[in-house]
Amino acid sequence: MANYLTWLAQETKTRWWHDSAIPEEIDAGIAMGALGITTNPVLTYKTLQACPEFWKPEVDKIDERLEPSMRAEALLQIVATYAAGKVRAIYSATDGEHGYAFGQLNPALAGNKKEMLAQGLRVASWAPNVAVKIPTTRAAIYVVEELAARGVAICASLNFSVAQAVAVANAYQKGIGRARADGIRVKPCFVVQQGGRLEDYIRDVNADLELGVSEEDISKAGNAMTKKTYRLFEERGFEAKIMPAGLRGVHHLTELAGGKFVFTLHPRIQKMVLAESPPQVERIDEPVDVRMIQRLYQIWEFKKAYDEDGLCEEDFMSFGVMQKTLSQFMETGWTMLETYGTKGASQRWT
Repeated sequence: MANYLTWLAQETKTRWWHDSAIPEEIDAGIAMGALGITTNPVLTYKTLQACPEFWKPEVDKIDERLEPSMRAEALLQIVATYAAGKVRAIYSATDGEHGYAFGQLNPALAGNKKEMLAQGLRVASWAPNVAVKIPTTRAAIYVVEELAARGVAICASLNFSVAQAVAVANAYQKGIGRARADGIRVKPCFVVQQGGRLEDYIRDVNADLELGVSEEDISKAGNAMTKKTYRLFEERGFEAKIMPAGLRGVHHLTELAGGKFVFTLHPRIQKMVLAESPPQVERIDEPVDVRMIQRLYQIWEFKKAYDEDGLCEEDFMSFGVMQKTLSQFMETGWTMLETYGTKGASQRWT
């Protein structure tokens, strides 16, 4: 009998990618059926720290005169292009549907559409199967359309709400419409839904405001938001693909099994799933408990995430969980890369 991850990939509409940049872990993920590789500034720094000798020959080629932000970008390029090479055969075999590695943009540019577009085009040039990973801010909605119109693969990351996902999907539809009109080959857009991170955030809000919402309800909030997004995508015929990420437990995978998702799974989650060996049952069509949603509505930040009109585009950047995650990517990833392999110290405030 196939293990759960193999069953998902072979017997359902659900697919999964590998969420780590450590070479040995990449190989293990691909061997179990992973169809792509997620990287970001934090994962890039972790692999450089974990396997310094492996990366050293390429790191040593970086011009030490580069300004810090360009040094960080160069390090991301090394790791992303290596990962892209590992899944290039999958990219060819699926005719560009899968087989990508992500190249994430500088978190400090999250509000600058001109600079994000320029960096996104540089990242897209690294390899045919590198997808540009961009945070879903108001500025990014413009960039999603422009990249899609140019035939660039996209990962719209740092999505924590139905509103953000729908805004990305609409922008992508406009972009690929322009691409098709111009005879440009369309590439996919993966819309990340960070259910686990949303739960981390509303758990903190619940505790701080002493609202008394149960942990059982909070632990299902991310999947509820993702299922609602999935239903809207299906009803409206959006071509972007939802990518659940930031999983915190096996249930974040099993309760969505069978949907046309592309999960990204950290090795820790992969091991948890294999150890638990849950029943191989499709659960995507199981309804969300309306009473649970009403209880979660006591947490205003959940309502922002769950309602389609819970956030307007002007609110995307200031949403608390967005700021929390951008800071993490900046302080524990990008900033560390700016001085990695040099004797210099970061000039950023931390």
